[in-house]
Amino acid sequence: MRKSNIKKSQLTCSFQDLERTYLIRTLQGIAHNRNIRFTFLSGAVNTCGAGLVHDPSHPTDHKTMYQLISASVVAAPPNSYVLKVLNSNKPLYIPANGQRSTPHIPTDTKEDMMEIFTVDVATGQPNQGNRRLMARRNYVAIVAYDPEQVGSGFGRADHLGGQMQGSGKLSLAADFLVQGDGAYGGVMKYGPVVIPSLEFGR
Repeated sequence: MRKSNIKKSQLTCSFQDLERTYLIRTLQGIAHNRNIRFTFLSGAVNTCGAGLVHDPSHPTDHKTMYQLISASVVAAPPNSYVLKVLNSNKPLYIPANGQRSTPHIPTDTKEDMMEIFTVDVATGQPNQGNRRLMARRNYVAIVAYDPEQVGSGFGRADHLGGQMQGSGKLSLAADFLVQGDGAYGGVMKYGPVVIPSLEFGR
């Protein structure tokens, strides 16, 4: 009975691995064909962070998809051991469709966590530990904006008196607001994590 359970568990993990790969590769294909950028929003993990899957040799193309991880403001954080495991520096890669993951063998799509928590929220000093995940109460604020309008002066009138027109393609800027120590600890902002719109043909 015990052997049967182990085999069943391994089989389930194998199917989940293949499904995950299929989902990512399918979304990459849709992104390429429809010229859209996919972004994942996830939560209920009692921590926060930003990750992405991308082709390191083409960091802005259709294979790049971001993930924003946040949690309920009242959620308690996980223990430090779990965070150490999740903060692993080992490279992870997405295999081709129909293949099982061989995480450390390079492919055209790599998984990364972004090091955005460079300052400790409690002390304000440089963070010497985990810079990829923050195990504190938090929320994420996301704003859509036109990079061309922001770059040329948002809302500035042109010489004819009309409003300047942007590209019409929106990017996203995500800020993580993290609570400090205590029930009424101060909030520190980390970010922004900029998620660029996808250029046509990329």
